[in-house]
Order: sequence, then C-alpha cells, then structure tokens
Amino acid sequence: MNRNRTLWILGGVLMGVAGCLHGPEPVTPDDAAKPVGLIQLIEFEDIQGLRNWGYELQQRGLKSLVFIQKNLLEAYPTEIQWLAEQGHEIAGGYAEQALWDVPYETQLQIMSETKTLLEQVTGKPMRVFGAKYFSYDPNTLKAADALGIEYILARGTSDVEVVVYDPDEYDCNIISVSNVTFEDMGRGSLCDYSLWARGSTAANFKAIIEDSLAKKPKRIMFASHTYLGGMKRDWWEVYRWLLDSGQVRWAADFDEWLKPESGVCLRLPMSLIPINREVQYTTPTPAIPLEELAEVDWLHNPCGAP
Repeated sequence: MNRNRTLWILGGVLMGVAGCLHGPEPVTPDDAAKPVGLIQLIEFEDIQGLRNWGYELQQRGLKSLVFIQKNLLEAYPTEIQWLAEQGHEIAGGYAEQALWDVPYETQLQIMSETKTLLEQVTGKPMRVFGAKYFSYDPNTLKAADALGIEYILARGTSDVEVVVYDPDEYDCNIISVSNVTFEDMGRGSLCDYSLWARGSTAANFKAIIEDSLAKKPKRIMFASHTYLGGMKRDWWEVYRWLLDSGQVRWAADFDEWLKPESGVCLRLPMSLIPINREVQYTTPTPAIPLEELAEVDWLHNPCGAP
C-alpha cells in the first residue's frame, strides 16, 4: 500500500474518531415533503475526485452509489475496498459500449468478469450493474438474473423522477435514473458531465438542479463524474451548496433510497416498461474545456499536496 493510500484511509479513521461523522436527522413533517436523494459517483480514470467525494460524504454521514469499471478496480483496489467498507454501494460499470442489442453471451461475459473482479476487491456481492449510457435490453436482464445481480441502471423515463421497475419476466429490477431536458440537445441524466458535455456551465447546472427540485419528485438521483464534480472548483461548489441546501432528504444509504416508501416502484410486464435510447451528445461540446476549469483549492482537498 503506498503512502498516499495509507494516509487517505487513516485520515478517514481519524475523522470518525474526532466525531466528524453524523447521520441524517430524524424525518420531520417538512422533510417528508422533500425528495429522497442519493448521489451517484462515476469514475473511469483517476481516484482523486472520488477521494474528495468520499471524505465529503463521510463527514455528513451519507453513502453513495459508486459506478466503477474494471480499470479502476485494478488500479485502486484499496480505495474501492475502503468505500465498500464504509457502506457505499459499489456498482459494476462497463463504459466501453452501449449494450442495446448486444448478444446475451457477450453481455453475460462482460457482466461476469466485472462481477468477479469487483467482489474480489470489495469482499461484497455486486448487486448493481450499469453500462454505457445506462443502456440495457432483455439480454442484460437475463444475464443479470443468471449472475444474481439485483439492479440494472437505466436511462431516465420519467423526467427527474426516479422510477424502480420490477419486470414480471425477470428477478432483477431496473432503476430509471433522474433525467432532464436541456434546450435543443435532448434528454440526459441529471449529471454534471451530461450537462457539461452539452455546453452547460456550473451556474447552469445549479439552475437546472433548482428547476428539477421545483418539480417535487418523490425520489431523485444526482450523478457526478468525479473528475469533474469532485475536482473542478465551480462544479464542486454546486454540489456542496446542494448538500447544504436543505431541499433534499438525503437517504442514509442505497437501500434506504430504494425503499418503496421513498419513491415510485412499479411491477409491470416488460412490454409496458418504457425504455429510453436517446443519446444526442456523443461528442462533447463544452462551454469551458475540462483543462481550463479551476481545480478544487488544496485547502479543501483532504488528499491534496500540503
């Protein structure tokens, strides 16, 4: 274990000993009217933004859904294991291609390889799987059932409202994530990258979050690509504002967020479950390129240089 990884883990332990952790407050009548929220963390390349998010959520006593693919599991097993031990739900990710209309055998192999490595790293079952664009089809669900995977992530089908579908024909459930419509660029996840890639600034992102909350969904998911939302200062500050805003009743963990009383859950035959295959921003056209965005100040980066 290298020195930076050791410091990251020890730092988390010391923060807990120092009494920085606090869980969500008891639900009041006012809170009951707020959407039940969860952060999804997505990372493909590096670990620093995920570290920052891990610390931020740890101080607040909150857990996230972490979307991780094989290269991160291979490069940073200690950090991913720590997140799993802290109670974050680690989802297997596959971002190489969309799985729409991909043969069953191929999907089964992809899912199985991801599951094997994830479970070796975390020591916990892989309960959630998501592919590029949160794509899925019946072959995805069939493969999930064969491997005992409980949830498949799907593109949003009900605007910002998260809907959990329980298809009659399969054991696994489908989590249709929060979605927004952005000007003339179609729909995309309520996600920093999704909006940045279509020309949104951090200020636009904040306004879109406010508009989404004004719709009063029962359950909502905010997704952060951590190299953006966990590393770039203006985007990071939007998330910190959101966490402090008091407008969301944050679920203590993934399982609480999924409870039927937390939002819309529907059992339907597959023929009645809507599917969203819309992707209109395959080539990013950001207003400000990633490399030109100011990074999080080192004073607010717990794993940064002194």
